[in-house]
Amino acid sequence: MTFHPRTAMLLPLLLVCAVTGCSQQSSDQAAQGAAKADAVAAEKLQQAKDKQAKEVASASRDLQQSQQDAREKIADKQADVAAAANDADKEVAKARADYTRDTADASYDVAKTKAEGDLKVAREQCDQQYKGDARDACQTRAKAAYERALADAKAVYETAKRTASTTEKHGG
Repeated sequence: MTFHPRTAMLLPLLLVCAVTGCSQQSSDQAAQGAAKADAVAAEKLQQAKDKQAKEVASASRDLQQSQQDAREKIADKQADVAAAANDADKEVAKARADYTRDTADASYDVAKTKAEGDLKVAREQCDQQYKGDARDACQTRAKAAYERALADAKAVYETAKRTASTTEKHGG
C-alpha cells in the first residue's frame, strides 16, 4: 500500500492518537501544521523564483550592454579604417599630382629645348640657302615655327598642371 507524502507524515501522529486516544483537536492541529509548512514552502519557492527572475534580468542587461559596447568598438574601428583609407587616398592623389607636375615640367623643358634647337637649325639653313629678303622671310618663318612650338608646349604644360591640381583636390 502506498501513501501520499502528506499522508505519510500524518501516519505516525495518527498512530499515536489511535493508541493514546487523541482527540479531533490533535488531528486539526496536525492539519494546520501541514498547511503552515506548505505555505512556508510556497513562500520560499516564490522567493527563489523572484531571485532567479532578477538574476536573469540583470544578466540580460549585462549582455545588452556588452553587445552595445562591442558595436561601439566596431564602429570606432571602422571609422579608424575609413580615416586611414581616406588618408592613403589623399597621399596617392598627391603623389600622382606631383608626378604629373614633374612630368609636365620635364616635358615642357624638352619641348622648349627642341624648339630652340629647331630654330637654330632653321636659321642656319636660311643663312646657307637664301640671301636678302628670302633669307629674312625664311628667318621669320623659322621664328614663327619656334613660337608655335613654344605655345603648344606651354598649352600642354598648363593642361598638365590643371590636371595635377584637379587630381590632388579630388583624389583622382
